[in-house]
Amino acid sequence: MTFIVSAKQIVIMFLLMLLGFLTGRLGMIHKETAKDLTNFLLYIISPCLIVNAYLVGFSMKRLIEFFQAIMAVTLVYIISIIVSHLIINKKFFKDQETRSVLLYGSAYSNAGFMGIPLVSAILGESAVFFSVPYLVVCNFFMWTHGVALFSIERKRSLRLRFLDALKNPNVIAAFIGFVIFVSGIKLPELVLTPIKSLVSVNTPLSMIVVGTNLGAISFSSKKNLKTVVFGTFARNILIPLICLFILLSVPISGQAAWAILIMASCPVPAVVVLFSLLNNFDAEVPTSYLCLSTLCTIFTLPLIVLVAQSLGYGG
Repeated sequence: MTFIVSAKQIVIMFLLMLLGFLTGRLGMIHKETAKDLTNFLLYIISPCLIVNAYLVGFSMKRLIEFFQAIMAVTLVYIISIIVSHLIINKKFFKDQETRSVLLYGSAYSNAGFMGIPLVSAILGESAVFFSVPYLVVCNFFMWTHGVALFSIERKRSLRLRFLDALKNPNVIAAFIGFVIFVSGIKLPELVLTPIKSLVSVNTPLSMIVVGTNLGAISFSSKKNLKTVVFGTFARNILIPLICLFILLSVPISGQAAWAILIMASCPVPAVVVLFSLLNNFDAEVPTSYLCLSTLCTIFTLPLIVLVAQSLGYGG
């Protein structure tokens, strides 16, 4: 992968986001429609994409690389969460709501909506296989540690939140896909054709939906401006660079290495706004954070790729 290829693909995806933004502004895609499309992407297309990623010939080399990726991503998340708690603490961010938003946004990336489409566009469809470990680990952490940051369902135990993570359609799809991969089961054409048809619309539809959800960035105070700029720096540059140096120290290379780095370098996940609204948080900071982080990705992700290449990453 080269810096030029990644920059080109990101520009193309941002043009699709711009299309979504404009159609939303013009009233061609309404808020409820965007919400329905989001659900369709999350619960139908994304699981199909994951299953499709496993439809490759089994080899022991790929199996070993898959488990190496699982361990590498787990390490990345543990360290990312620790670092986020160190730099976003009560001393610098006294407001609990703001701190929760920044902690979540810095530790977690938009792996589903932007990560998988980016990996597919930049590295090719076969590389999505190595995005699945990232997505699985992300879901486990998101529905355990992540929801705890927003105090969602305070009375639910860690065990119940863990079970919620297991019931996520993307995690279920990952397990189904893994069984197909290991067993060598061949899906009938009647099933395979619809799956591949849905997979082909993932990237454009994901970007259009992201675009419709990107309202105008609005900052009511310099305090909020500084907050989201700091959060964007943490999410888009600091955490990805930390992830890069972690990944340089583990036995992972090739498509697996690049897929994980791309997923880790994605912007703030849109769910940060959803979690904020569910808990009656002020939506201004998470919305502004999401917008700024997403827009900055057009510059920051190629920059991370350039740094990685200069260090001989992924070879």
